[in-house]
Amino acid sequence: MESVLSNLWDWSILTLLIVGAIYTLRIIRQESTDFLEESYLIQFGQLSLPIPQWWSISRQENQMIEFKRADTRYDWFARFEYIKDEGHTALTDILHQKIESEELDYDKDDVVIETNSAHLFKNKETQLYFTEVIRVEGKASLRIEERVYLDLYLFRNRKDSGYYMCESRSSVLNGLVEGPFFEECLSHLNVTEINS
Repeated sequence: MESVLSNLWDWSILTLLIVGAIYTLRIIRQESTDFLEESYLIQFGQLSLPIPQWWSISRQENQMIEFKRADTRYDWFARFEYIKDEGHTALTDILHQKIESEELDYDKDDVVIETNSAHLFKNKETQLYFTEVIRVEGKASLRIEERVYLDLYLFRNRKDSGYYMCESRSSVLNGLVEGPFFEECLSHLNVTEINS
């Protein structure tokens, strides 16, 4: 009798875990289908960005805005930053400086690098506007001790010496949850200067 009760308790716990997982997956799937319809636009400099409704502004300065999820405890943030660069430093050099200063070591077999704006932005005018782009996405070690999932975009236009640095950083598992929304947010961005 004891073994039946013990197994019943184990099965009850397993059933609750499965129901919780199914519920979580349904919420995530619903978020992904509703993202564009329910997003709100944020004007960041010359950029107009569609932001998921569940992202909350956690920090905002003159040339930087950062988002987190207030409804969860995800170890994740997205940061959009405009950086003045009178020296017109090459984006590859800026990327190397960031990697070195933060002691990032990307997993060589699990990193995606993209430099074609047509693959990063859906709007044709935006693709032509940003002449220099780099995107690096993948798992990395941060200062040897912490594993992160980092999606990093660097882009600049022909007329401006400054550049945009946008990043989504999280623990490895949480990157799979918010990372696609960060990517969609940037792929649908519009530049207000083009349309004015």
